[in-house]
Amino acid sequence: MKVLTAGDIMDRTELTFEEGLDIGSAISRLMRAKLNGAAVVDGEGRLCGMLTEKDCLSALVRQAMDGAPEAIVGDFMTRSVESIGPNTQLLDIAHHFLKRTYRKLPVVDADGRVIGQVSRRDILRAIESAKDNPFMYGARGPARAEGSGVHSAMQRALGKS
Repeated sequence: MKVLTAGDIMDRTELTFEEGLDIGSAISRLMRAKLNGAAVVDGEGRLCGMLTEKDCLSALVRQAMDGAPEAIVGDFMTRSVESIGPNTQLLDIAHHFLKRTYRKLPVVDADGRVIGQVSRRDILRAIESAKDNPFMYGARGPARAEGSGVHSAMQRALGKS
C-alpha cells in the first residue's frame, strides 16, 4: 500500500515572493489569494524564508505607528524556516505541525529550491480522503484491533505509547 508523501499532497501553485518585493504588494497578493503565508525565494528559487500573516501584521503596525516609509518583504520575513522534502511521509508532516505553531511547510528539492508547500489543511484533507485506507484508520467497527487507526498512529509518532 502506498504511503502518502509531501510530493503527493503539496500545492505546487502557491505564491512565492522575492526579498526585494514591496511589502504592501506582498500583503495584497496574500489577501487576494486567501493565503496565510508564502515562501520567500532567491533569484534561483531557493528558500530564504517565509512571509507569514504575523510578519505582515508587524509591517502594517510599524507603518501605522511610525509612519515608516515603504518596506520590502526581506525586512519582515521569518528567516529561520523549516522545510521538508517531497518524500516526507504524511504522518511525519503531521508530527511537524503538532510540535510547532506554523501553518505551512515549504517543500524543497535537493538543491533547496521551493517546489511546493504543504499546509495543515492539506494534511487534514489527505487523512480525510483516506478514510477507507486500513493503514490509516485500521479495521472498521467492533472488530477494530487495539492500537490501530490514526489516533494510535499519531500517539506512536509523538512517542506517547
